[in-house]
Amino acid sequence: MENSSERDERVMSVVARALQRPSTEREGYLRNTCGNDSQLYQEVAETIEWEARMGSFLLHPMIAFKHLARAFQVGQVISERFELIREIGEGGMGVVYEAFDRKRNQRIAIKSAKPGFQRLLSPELEGALRVRHPNVCLVNEIHTAQTEYGEIDFLTMELLEGETLSALLYSRGSLTSDEALEIVRQLCAGLAEAHRNGVIHRDLKSDNVILCRPLDKDLRIVITDFGLAVDIAETAEAAGTPRYMAPELWEGEKASVASDIYALGVILYEIVAGRLSSDENLQDGVKNLTASANWNKALHARWVSVTSRCLNASPAARPIDASRVLADLVGRPIRKAPLLALALLVFVMLLLSPVREWLRDFARPANVRLAVLPLNGPDAAPLGSGVLQDAADRLRHLPAGDRTMIVIPPSESIRMRIETPQQARQILHATHAMQVTIRREGAQFVAQGSVVDLETETHVRDFSGRYSAATFGTLPSALVGYVSLAFNLSHEAPKDTLSPAATVPYGRGLYILQSSGANVDDAITSFEVAARLDPRSPLPLARLAEAEIRKFNALKDADYLAKARQHIQMAESLNPDSARVRIAAGLLNETTSRYESALEDYRRVQELEPRNVDAFLRVASIYDKLDRPEKAIEAYRKAIAIDPSYYESYEDLGEFYYYRGRYPEAAEQFKKTIDRAPGMYDAYTNLAAALDNMGMDAEAEQALLKSLELRETARALNSMGAVRAFQKRDAEAIGFYTRAVKLNPRVYVYLLNLGDSNRRLGRLHEAQTAYGQAMDLALAELQENPRRGYTRAFVGYFAARLGDHKRAEDEIGQSLQLSPTDNEVVRCAVLTYEALGRRDGAISALRQATADLLRELDRHPDLADFRDDIRFKQLLANTASGGK
Repeated sequence: MENSSERDERVMSVVARALQRPSTEREGYLRNTCGNDSQLYQEVAETIEWEARMGSFLLHPMIAFKHLARAFQVGQVISERFELIREIGEGGMGVVYEAFDRKRNQRIAIKSAKPGFQRLLSPELEGALRVRHPNVCLVNEIHTAQTEYGEIDFLTMELLEGETLSALLYSRGSLTSDEALEIVRQLCAGLAEAHRNGVIHRDLKSDNVILCRPLDKDLRIVITDFGLAVDIAETAEAAGTPRYMAPELWEGEKASVASDIYALGVILYEIVAGRLSSDENLQDGVKNLTASANWNKALHARWVSVTSRCLNASPAARPIDASRVLADLVGRPIRKAPLLALALLVFVMLLLSPVREWLRDFARPANVRLAVLPLNGPDAAPLGSGVLQDAADRLRHLPAGDRTMIVIPPSESIRMRIETPQQARQILHATHAMQVTIRREGAQFVAQGSVVDLETETHVRDFSGRYSAATFGTLPSALVGYVSLAFNLSHEAPKDTLSPAATVPYGRGLYILQSSGANVDDAITSFEVAARLDPRSPLPLARLAEAEIRKFNALKDADYLAKARQHIQMAESLNPDSARVRIAAGLLNETTSRYESALEDYRRVQELEPRNVDAFLRVASIYDKLDRPEKAIEAYRKAIAIDPSYYESYEDLGEFYYYRGRYPEAAEQFKKTIDRAPGMYDAYTNLAAALDNMGMDAEAEQALLKSLELRETARALNSMGAVRAFQKRDAEAIGFYTRAVKLNPRVYVYLLNLGDSNRRLGRLHEAQTAYGQAMDLALAELQENPRRGYTRAFVGYFAARLGDHKRAEDEIGQSLQLSPTDNEVVRCAVLTYEALGRRDGAISALRQATADLLRELDRHPDLADFRDDIRFKQLLANTASGGK
């Protein structure tokens, strides 16, 4: 259920988008967006009606109101502490002041909501307070003051003096290459840090990028308004916010890292084009720039291609994060010698021993000279640099593989008076620097740091952690772990230990977590006890994160992901290079669609523990999600080779084959699973699904009966319903589907099947109810994992059955782009296009279909007319004659 602030934000978001549309289109937009939520429709409609009566009051506030709509006045002292000096600016809902903080004796900025517009301060702002980065405006605190208008929230933040990026582009147009790269480098660094802290900007634009030029200091780029709600009074003419909105936001999707990357792409477009963006289609604008070669010639052509990727209509096709954007912009020159000439040159030169050695060095990873800078921070002096000296000494004794790694200790940095990464590069010729800041918060120390690439000035790895007196001694080994991760150093993994007192509750938690149908809350309680009994071990914290992710997968409540993220950060502060910690981090990345980061985590586990079967299975799963089937199969085979008697490797490989429509191979793997674990009821259910899709109904039914004999599960009941549905016995199928939904009401596939059978029997109300419930579940999953084509395909199907044809086509198109070889996606696409009356689309979707899927579709109860299409018959004929 939404709380009041979430509801307020949703109302104002819909109002904002409605006001951007012509008045003749608003009614249709509201009906489509609000759906069955009549209360939401009424709230939004009343707000828009009020706005119309007031003469576009929200979009263009009247001058007279500007003085009435202020809770605070210049010269006033708020909370007996903040003296308002002058008004800096305002929007329709908020005012920004320069103020003097009498307690801290410094100038600051204050942003307050206008009376009646408490929605200005969004729930995400709590997250913004966590972001501490030089390229993000520092938000100190949220305060509340009592005024004649009631309680008013206001923020205190650092005071920035400089011009906006939009003002610079308006006055200058084209930037030099150095200027553009420096601005984007800092912009990407700040945005990446915010995203690492789980904070989405939601209103990134060149007006929110400030160029500060302090006297005798380098240019500082600062992103402002992190976590603030979009101001509906800022129209396209006033602030240009709609121009920066990703396409999915106009469809009502939730803001995400991907939508921030789109906004970053708009800013890149402005830099590349040398002008502010207009209302043109920006992808067309990029194409026009490319065709006419009419971009800023000071910039490399890769700026255009990177901009185009950021502006892709599909969120999944955009760069995964801001660091990736910067890396692609910086690029590296590639030697362009013809391959044949190069091959001949290599062959001749290999005959010479000195040249062989040169080529070997050339092929090695780049050498690293890491400068460990002195400890920084207000509480660093009492600690000295002993912690960092210890970490540097341990790093110097680590094997670096094929590369050369030189560690410059903090004692040398102090002797040479090196304080900044730039000095380390200029004076010590370091390639990288590690800087660590420590401050005390009550009885705890907070350590924050980063490993910086001094060539690009990007952060290779950032880290932070809290340490008590009991755990502070783990900081040096944690720093070694962070550096090992940053450079992917190969070394024997230190074994994570657990105190005897913590072993019993930890083991109990493991048993519960790995038991089918057990209460995850009980596992969480046990791991929490273990963490208290041994605060120096990362093991209980890593398992706590896994348990919270398990709860999220079951309940789709984002709070569980936030808890998991917090547990992982605490575990990393103890040992970031622990295999168990990296698995937990990989699970979180995988759950939030950061597949490339998850792959990096799981590969690290493979290096640390080469015989860890679980690591290979997880790597295979990621390759599957990235649509790299050959790499996935290779990883599955390696897992089986490590332990041929372990049933789970066969089960996972069988599921991989099943979802790719390779049903005979899937059935073979499921039989191997049963051979090794005859009591695995899920294996019989999986086998039945494969046999059913092969048309072996009798064998499938026997496997399901065995599964239900072992244990009655929702999956087995759903599969039995599917057997009955394919036998055109929908009345019996409904009984099985209903029992499945009762056992597990949060699986949209069960509801889909229930809806289909009811629809075929003419029970349209029951069918629509089931489709509506299924759509809600699928949308919740899609919000958390927008890159999963499987989920998006089902959203498309539900949209078609619920009458939203445009969304159905959009979702199916994206799902096929994301997962073109996933048979579940292809099946959904065929059924969706048929429901829409788009036979050509259904036939086109079958280009990637396997022979087994074609045979399954030939039996599908909803495809009787489709089976008679000559094109489908031809596909089947090709299959029968070996054409597939």
